[in-house]
Amino acid sequence: MQGTRHSTATASLYTGAGRILILAIVATILLGSRASAARDVPDQDSDLDIVAAAPVSVSAPVAALAYTPGRGLHLGDTGFSLGGYSNLNLERDEGGPARLGLDDLSFFLVWDPTPRFHLFTEQEVEDLFLVDDHGHGGTNEKTFVVERLYGDFAASDNLNVRFGQFLTPVGRWNVIHAQPLVWTTSRPLVTSLAFAKQSNGAMLFGSFFPAVGSLTYTLYGQFLNPIAAESHVPQPADHSVGARLEYGSDRGASVGASYFSFTDTGQWQHLGGLDMAWQHGPLELMGEFAYVGAPSGIGNQWGLYLQSALEVCPHLHLVGRYEHFDQRAPQPEVNLFILGLAYKPVPYVVVKGEYLLADHRADESPPGVKASFAILF
Repeated sequence: MQGTRHSTATASLYTGAGRILILAIVATILLGSRASAARDVPDQDSDLDIVAAAPVSVSAPVAALAYTPGRGLHLGDTGFSLGGYSNLNLERDEGGPARLGLDDLSFFLVWDPTPRFHLFTEQEVEDLFLVDDHGHGGTNEKTFVVERLYGDFAASDNLNVRFGQFLTPVGRWNVIHAQPLVWTTSRPLVTSLAFAKQSNGAMLFGSFFPAVGSLTYTLYGQFLNPIAAESHVPQPADHSVGARLEYGSDRGASVGASYFSFTDTGQWQHLGGLDMAWQHGPLELMGEFAYVGAPSGIGNQWGLYLQSALEVCPHLHLVGRYEHFDQRAPQPEVNLFILGLAYKPVPYVVVKGEYLLADHRADESPPGVKASFAILF
């Protein structure tokens, strides 16, 4: 009888999970039938100004409200905008149970009081809901995190100043990591293990426009404590300094180089990285390489990935990625292959499914099957 009850609970979980995914897919199909999908390549740290869709205006006593799917709610002429994103995951690691979870619920608040000042914050609730096929789980591990909180002053296209907590501009993935904006549910290992995802301090950045293409620079340093440090989120950088330089051509290609030096309990480590992106018609390529040199007691590490996304039919993309990560001893080197599909009926909604195959297990991205439904609102 106990086995019958366990089977019934498991079947109920799978039925519920299946219904949620089916409803998500149906919703995206309906959205796709009512809006045309425009290919979107988001700029780094672009906040709400990411995708375009028809605005919906609502009259209000105080100010006119204008909501644009994927770009948030604009509060009249106050300069305030509200938005965010959410992500629902269904995954099963090799040798483990299936898990259904709502792991990200992020809210953006933007204020542009003048054309030269820009204030932005991202508040996120993580691990909001999680249940496995044995009925275990719940919401006890949910955490509230301040992902970003900063202010910008724009002197010109060539010179901007940022102060606060911002995403560390190493490579490409880290600054566009929100699930509605990337092609896979899983994150490349080299973008999550080699450096702190956030920096707390100041940044100088700007762009120059030569006769062909554009040149963008970033200089930044950390000298502040995290705004809201969580015990489960590592903060490997006590102090740091970094730079990034990116050249973008007029033909859909760009290359970048990053340098990031940081202290961990008084010992300096140095990261060097290269990255690239290229788009031609239905094909997109993206890749990153990073090497971290550290004292002998800590050990070096390096990794890379190369990812492709090909639109095989309207709104449906075939995605493939190869990763190599040489972890610090005694952990083994990891070679990881990913093959998946991403259905994107509109720029702000994506349904993804993928299979991960690896020669060695990495806890941050274990082999198995993953699927997700993500929406930028």
